[in-house]
Amino acid sequence: MTLMKSGVAALGILGLAFIILLATRTTQTNGPNFDIVGQQSPPIEGLAVNGENFELEKVLLENRSLPVEQQTWVAVNFFASWCSGCVIEHSDLLRFHEQGVTLEDGKQCKTKLIGVAFNDRLADIEDFFIKYGGDWPVLADERTNRVAIDFSVMTAPETVLIAPNGLVVKKVVGPISYDDLVMGISC
Repeated sequence: MTLMKSGVAALGILGLAFIILLATRTTQTNGPNFDIVGQQSPPIEGLAVNGENFELEKVLLENRSLPVEQQTWVAVNFFASWCSGCVIEHSDLLRFHEQGVTLEDGKQCKTKLIGVAFNDRLADIEDFFIKYGGDWPVLADERTNRVAIDFSVMTAPETVLIAPNGLVVKKVVGPISYDDLVMGISC
């Protein structure tokens, strides 16, 4: 009988210890990391599917020598050809690429859209753009994995908006609309 009481007491203590452990541990989440918003953008460079070499630093350096109204905002879209959310948002990205941003006062802001292929094959990326349209630079070389890590990208689609001064001003996880993308852009 004493042995049984000791076992029950030990089990009770273990249960209480487990509850305390759960209550006091730091929360681990697989949610998106928005800590990058408000920070200087990590570097982005790579070879685009169309053969163009893109470097964000060049755009930001050019911005420094231009008046504010001529500086370029950069949207970076992490996508994949197999991603249904990427198909949903594609027409809005196409609009952003083709029309840019016109403010209420009629002022046209300069914008640039960069695609970063996320866990995808070159042939599938090319087929995606043939099917849905668009001719913006899409980075799809071995460096794009580093870019995705630097931006804390977990899955496609995710979009980041970079101000002309290089600060990340917005990160959207999931399909983005044109209106959400251009909100906050000024020139």
